[in-house]
Amino acid sequence: MRTDVLNPMKLIAAILLCMALAACGSSNSGTDDGAGDVPLVDLLADTTVDAPQDVQADVAADVQIDNPTDTQTETAADVQSDNPTDAPDVLLPPAEPSCYQGLCAADPTHAPDPAAFGPFPVGVMRATFTDPNNKNADGSDRVLKTEIWYPAVEASRGQTGYAYDIKADGTDGLRQKYKDIDLGLFQTIATWEAPVRVGETKWPLVLFSHGAYGIRYQSVYFTVMLASHGYVVMSPDHQDNTLYEIMVEGYQMETLFQSAVRRPLDLLFLMDTMATKVADPADPFFDRVDTQNAASTGHSFGGLTSYAITSDPRIKAIVPMAPEASMVDLIAPEFGSALIGELSLPTLMMGGLLDRTLDYKTSQWDPWSQQPPPKWFLTLKRAGHYSFSDICRMNLAQVAPLWGDAEDAMDDGCNPVTNWDFNQAQKAINHYAIAFLNHFLRGSTQSADFLTSESGAEWADEIEFHAVPQ
Repeated sequence: MRTDVLNPMKLIAAILLCMALAACGSSNSGTDDGAGDVPLVDLLADTTVDAPQDVQADVAADVQIDNPTDTQTETAADVQSDNPTDAPDVLLPPAEPSCYQGLCAADPTHAPDPAAFGPFPVGVMRATFTDPNNKNADGSDRVLKTEIWYPAVEASRGQTGYAYDIKADGTDGLRQKYKDIDLGLFQTIATWEAPVRVGETKWPLVLFSHGAYGIRYQSVYFTVMLASHGYVVMSPDHQDNTLYEIMVEGYQMETLFQSAVRRPLDLLFLMDTMATKVADPADPFFDRVDTQNAASTGHSFGGLTSYAITSDPRIKAIVPMAPEASMVDLIAPEFGSALIGELSLPTLMMGGLLDRTLDYKTSQWDPWSQQPPPKWFLTLKRAGHYSFSDICRMNLAQVAPLWGDAEDAMDDGCNPVTNWDFNQAQKAINHYAIAFLNHFLRGSTQSADFLTSESGAEWADEIEFHAVPQ
């Protein structure tokens, strides 16, 4: 369900005005405990990158290298709203069990350990969708290269894990610039194009929005884990605002402004697209996903994007990670969504005290403090901005001479001395985020027991957890 009342030029003008006044923090953010306000250029200069994480110990020994060819290309001009017509009766394969070796998926009677790999094997596929109703600045149709992770059939368990190769997936310009540098190869446990599992219930939908100049697979430590717990996850490359642009062309403020306007429409379009796929008997997701039961999550600029689509009734909860939340009141109303001080949608926000890209207090804690319950906040005391993505898995030291932002990342979440080990940080992130979504999207009331400080006792020295459920 899209909103078509957006005035892009009005919104861009507002952002430019905000920049000119150096007042992009929340108007009610209060005093700054010694940390100065961060200029808009820095607030939006979130160059989150990628690098998946293997989330299970017994990963298949073989590695499937990134296949740069897309498996599906769909022109979705005919995508309808979130109420597709009833599809003809089609016999689905039998539903496969929701339990594996004693571990059962979250539901009203089960609350699995959210930090452990879930009961389902995971598949991944890629599709490119075209949205003719969300034009780029040059008038061209918006093109969304999208990764989809999902619970896979039992027969795929233990098969070759898919690996992302930034060079192979990237542009010719990226391959030429970094031809002598190993950017890194990042393995996951997801099986490429495994058949989509038929569950005992339909899978909830989660939308992931990457950070400014990030990439659709930048947080695979999280998206693959989500799929293992019974979610279908869609994550697009936000066109012209990806890792490949910044690694080749550098930071471009103009495209960042344009992305702020179009990112929320990207996510709304993908929800509509999945609703159409679910209604198509020829589609692998046919009758397998509950598109009325969705959540939005994202990192940094992507966390802000999550706030922008909270007016859509399909969105039942959001998980903004290290977001630029001081700009919610500037952007969200343009998409019909509530001001942060009026938003009562279940929200789990996260932030790192050592974030050097955004200011923890003005960008996260202060806006969250204004938001009504139900709400939760996870603070990682020694996390930086990139602790919430997989950039630390890149060969940053080798890349830094050609891409200065890599050096920044090495001291903003990836520093082995000053930062909490990102592997451990991401376990805590998954623990709370998956418990939160299990509670609100899968109806697991007992999963609320994980949304406490006590449940994270093993990380007590590294985290603080705040719960305001009502």
